[in-house]
Amino acid sequence: MKKLDVENKVLWPVLVILLLGLVPVGINPSAAANIVGTILGFITGNFGWIFVMFPLMILIFFAWLVFSKFGQIKLGGPSDKPEFSNFSWFAMIFTTGIGAEIMYLSIIEPITFFNGPPFGIESGTLSAAEWAIPYGFFNWGILAWAIYALPSIPMAYALYVKKIPHFRLSAACKPILGKHSEGLPGKIVDIVMMLGLIGVVGTSIGLVAPMIAQLLGEMFNIPVTFGLLVIVIALWVILFGGSVYLGLRNGIKRLSDFNLIIVAAILVFVFLVGPKTFMLDNSIQSLGTMFNDFFNMSLSLGAINNASFPQDWTVFYWAWWIGYASLIGLFTARISKGRTIKQVIITQCLVGPVGCWVFFGVFGNYALNLQLSKVVPVNSIMANSGQTEAIMAVINTLPFSTIIIPLLVIAYLIFSATTFDGASLILSSVASKKLGRTGQPPRIHRLFWALILGGVGITILAIGGLEAVQLSSVIVGVPMILVFSLMTFSFVKSVKEDFGQEKTTLIKYSEPPISDAKNDTVAEKKEGVLLGEEER
Repeated sequence: MKKLDVENKVLWPVLVILLLGLVPVGINPSAAANIVGTILGFITGNFGWIFVMFPLMILIFFAWLVFSKFGQIKLGGPSDKPEFSNFSWFAMIFTTGIGAEIMYLSIIEPITFFNGPPFGIESGTLSAAEWAIPYGFFNWGILAWAIYALPSIPMAYALYVKKIPHFRLSAACKPILGKHSEGLPGKIVDIVMMLGLIGVVGTSIGLVAPMIAQLLGEMFNIPVTFGLLVIVIALWVILFGGSVYLGLRNGIKRLSDFNLIIVAAILVFVFLVGPKTFMLDNSIQSLGTMFNDFFNMSLSLGAINNASFPQDWTVFYWAWWIGYASLIGLFTARISKGRTIKQVIITQCLVGPVGCWVFFGVFGNYALNLQLSKVVPVNSIMANSGQTEAIMAVINTLPFSTIIIPLLVIAYLIFSATTFDGASLILSSVASKKLGRTGQPPRIHRLFWALILGGVGITILAIGGLEAVQLSSVIVGVPMILVFSLMTFSFVKSVKEDFGQEKTTLIKYSEPPISDAKNDTVAEKKEGVLLGEEER
């Protein structure tokens, strides 16, 4: 442990709490699910307004940041260049941020909304169908990615401008917490973040593994058993464990690049063989519906008609994204050296949602068209046989399905692997006292967390306690709102101290006309710069 430079005050509490949490779920999964469900119902019912207001407040904050001079701050020193190409940078952010769930849910969600539409609309009608895609666009759109982006900025600023030696949320809170960021309050912040991250990632494994097992069963004509699920997770551990072991450039980057190409090829194929006019028309119409009713969808809580749709979907999703945000925020911060604050915000809040909309525009509309044209009763299959069987029914309508299914298996595996190895990198970084020379924890430490995540996924599937663990991971979203708010206030305090009006003016106008060794030295020591000033 000494060689690994592990932060024992973070590592051991996380492992102990994780064990204590899984044991009761394993002993009595249904009772655990009922208890956690009751807690979740209380939170969403009484504090849903906090969850729906939080993403909108983030957008207002980002608008101020992007259009102010602070948006031009470079995350690094004057000579720092981006570590990765634009394509690889976006590929890593996108594939880590959405995982394989979008390939699964972009087919299922539109049918689910068709069966249970919002605003009191009658289910299974054409009016319900008109809301099937817009809510998918909304749930995976700008507000979701704004939540992801919020911790990215304070963490990247602390890492590359303030040059903190730790890669932890608590370290980014130091301007407000002061010395307490190294004490018990800081440790609590990091422990809560790690538990929430393990919960959402472990749950993702439990959600996606059955889909991959079903695809493998279809390929090799074998039954889907628990043993096959274990094999799927073992493949994941080998894949993302090896990727984590190789590191960012040789592992995660290459997986992300490769996966984005495969997924793009599948999307293009489905679009070309599918109802192209319907996909384009309904995607454009759905964007119009979403933007037209954006604030209604964002702020609806069913206060008058006591509808549960906002709590079941909007509040749940925002809590889910908050649980994942620590992973995406820290990972994005880690790979964004040399970028500006504006570039990071725009990429996550605009480019990320567009990528998700493409999935729903192609996969979602393809499934919805099968339902509306009565070619495949997707909703009936989902109701009677489950979501996995419904997805397989949709996939089997594609031409060359014997070729598409293996490609989907590869895409599912790699999509999930990029998320999980990103999680392994972040968990090992947070549980380390200091980052190594490469800015990454030791390989064995990264591999350790890959094995932990795989073990949690297998345990969830074995004990059947997926619902309890899933809801528990969402509940962590409540304290994380406070943590992210604290990080944001700390960032604003730091950036105003470092790049306030008086200091910015001094940098811009008070440089001597003749080279001065002393001033040159000061300029070189300043780690963050306003874009363009390093050339002055």
